[in-house]
Amino acid sequence: MLEVKNISKLYQTDEVELKALDKVSVNLRQNEFVSILGPSGSGKTTLLNIIGGLDHYTSGDLIIEGISTKDYTAKDWDSYRNHRVGFVFQSYNLIGHQSILQNVELALTLSGVSGAEKKRRAEEALKEVGLGSHMNKRPSQLSGGQMQRVAIARALVNNPDIILADEPTGALDSKTSVQIMEILKKVSKDRLVVMVTHNPELAKEYSSRIITVKDGQIIGDTNPYKNTAEQNETKRPKHTSLSLPTALSLSFNNLLTKGGRTFLTAFAGSIGIIGIALILAFANGVNDYAGNMVGGGSIPSDITVNAKYNDYVSISYSSSNKNDKTVATDDSILVTDDMSSATYVTQQDSVKTNDTAALKAYIEQNKSKITDAVNTIKYDYGVQLNIYDKDADGNIIKVNPVQRTNIVDTSSDILSALGSVSDNTVDVETITKTSFSEIISDKPYEILNGELPDSSNELLLVVNQEKELPLTTMYSLNLIDRTKLNEIITQLNSGIKPTFNDMQFNYADIVGKTYRVTLPSNNSNLTDEEYSSAKELKVVGVAKVKNEADTSGYMGYTHALVEEIVPESQKVAPKAISFYAKTNQDKDTIKSFLDTYNDGASAEQKVHYVDQSEEFTKALKNIVNIISVVLIGFVAISLVVSSIMIGIITYISVLERTKEIGILRAIGASKRDVVRVFRAETIIEGLVAGLLGISISALICMLVNIIVSNVAHIENIANLSIISCIALVVVSVALTVLAGAIPASKASKKDPVESLRTE
Repeated sequence: MLEVKNISKLYQTDEVELKALDKVSVNLRQNEFVSILGPSGSGKTTLLNIIGGLDHYTSGDLIIEGISTKDYTAKDWDSYRNHRVGFVFQSYNLIGHQSILQNVELALTLSGVSGAEKKRRAEEALKEVGLGSHMNKRPSQLSGGQMQRVAIARALVNNPDIILADEPTGALDSKTSVQIMEILKKVSKDRLVVMVTHNPELAKEYSSRIITVKDGQIIGDTNPYKNTAEQNETKRPKHTSLSLPTALSLSFNNLLTKGGRTFLTAFAGSIGIIGIALILAFANGVNDYAGNMVGGGSIPSDITVNAKYNDYVSISYSSSNKNDKTVATDDSILVTDDMSSATYVTQQDSVKTNDTAALKAYIEQNKSKITDAVNTIKYDYGVQLNIYDKDADGNIIKVNPVQRTNIVDTSSDILSALGSVSDNTVDVETITKTSFSEIISDKPYEILNGELPDSSNELLLVVNQEKELPLTTMYSLNLIDRTKLNEIITQLNSGIKPTFNDMQFNYADIVGKTYRVTLPSNNSNLTDEEYSSAKELKVVGVAKVKNEADTSGYMGYTHALVEEIVPESQKVAPKAISFYAKTNQDKDTIKSFLDTYNDGASAEQKVHYVDQSEEFTKALKNIVNIISVVLIGFVAISLVVSSIMIGIITYISVLERTKEIGILRAIGASKRDVVRVFRAETIIEGLVAGLLGISISALICMLVNIIVSNVAHIENIANLSIISCIALVVVSVALTVLAGAIPASKASKKDPVESLRTE
């Protein structure tokens, strides 16, 4: 059955050559119990390892059932060890973090047996050696004799042709040794059993043949056998493979035995994931908030064609302290501090012009094509209303914004649009930071006092959802005088919160108030007579917006006032034409309308249009994304560091599991299988790190969202998407697998014989 033919084995150590076997030849029967005796260093174990395919001969040939192994590949030897050979070792060589049932099943997994069949056969093998009631125990819970029985069960479970036992009773007492020898003798009835031993008494009592080895040569054979069969051509055995689930199970159980270290490693690996997850969450939240502001109407949601334009992107914002707020009473308006603001403008090109007169004519002829898509079309002529009031001393004052805000220590952009007049109705949500704006009655207002205006001389004071009106708007509308303004500003600058009465105004103080307005051409200060004859505007109501995102405060007037004020001669070429879409989806219809106009217009008449909300959102998202990329770049350093650390931990694991590597190789695992085991370990580490990082990030996002929602009334400012979570977990796993690649490769290259000797 098996022929060892002139086999020699040389070990090269530095410049010294050691001959472990010297032209050894021996034929072994298909079923017999062979004991190999000899002094230490005689070559017994080397011969056994060569027969088992754990070690390879330097010269000669190992012939199995007439088939030469000279051309065997590494995979062929792996399959040979798994299907044809079963090993029983002196030190049992069981995997400590697996149950004894799992230890026995492992050989079947490599053979391709799966599911219920694998478990059934493993249980039968354990019952055969008397361990049916101990299947779920770990090796450490068994006695030495019981562990050796597990090793025998593992060797037998694949029904191999050859059982190789290396000092199987060396670590056992005499009584247990006899029990093990009885099992081996029983096994030898239908297969070849080859045992290396130092105990000649046991060998003589139980063996059917004793081979004596000395100095690498066979010096005695009690029952020699001559094989007369002809040698056949090399026949490749079936290849084996360790499945990924089994590799994951091996690594998972190993990691559980080192739970503290595993958790700390995973936590360290999760730090970078947490940082990147939070950056992405806040970037998503800010971008979503910007989009919601556009959709909600607090950012201009229009498509505009300006008579003169620059290719630029502008972003402006104002901020106020929302902490420790005073709540408005039922019949009053709360005045807010809006003194902090800033504007950023990036210039990209020189001034260009659009032919707005030609475009206006085209719109008037083809308005029906976009009627369903627009709420209104606004023609803005840049005409400045001259609005007047009287102060407490009866002096006539102009309440136009630039003149009023020049004496306030703040940026002029806060009220720079006050008093501008347009030729058509305007979505009030598109006018921010203004004191006077045109309104339309079907907008989402909730009347707090009085009624909606319906004539050219009626006004409506509009406040936000919290019934607030900016301090500067109050001053601009002459609802408070300069003395009171300066007093409040002084208090604010000194860190003193103004009194409740200073920051509240009753409806009765506002409804019924009057202003005067003159023709735009009259820019001079009015006399008492001119003031008396000027058109009177009266506040007839106070309303708050229903849109939560609208934080503006202004005085609204009707379109009838526009018709009276703007001369017809100034309506030919608007300074700007704005299209206010009903929905964001309707913007595509408007853009298509303008594109159609440009396709049919001459080069001079073609117009450049700007989607205000799109430009704002795009600019904001670009800034957020740039900042996010920079921050992620810094945070990625921690990922690199954690990956290096995981690589080191994996290398330590390789050193700790060296014997396990030898066991796997002995039962037929290939080098690739060993790599798969340690790759599975890094996959688990990466998966745990990724899931831990995402879980912590989700918790932080939840807490931040609760705080920001309560303090700033902004929902979901930290929005961690499912796609980001999945991507980060994948990145975590990929990095850990990459970090563990070198240690895993080193593990696969370990010599199985040397690995089995490791303690």
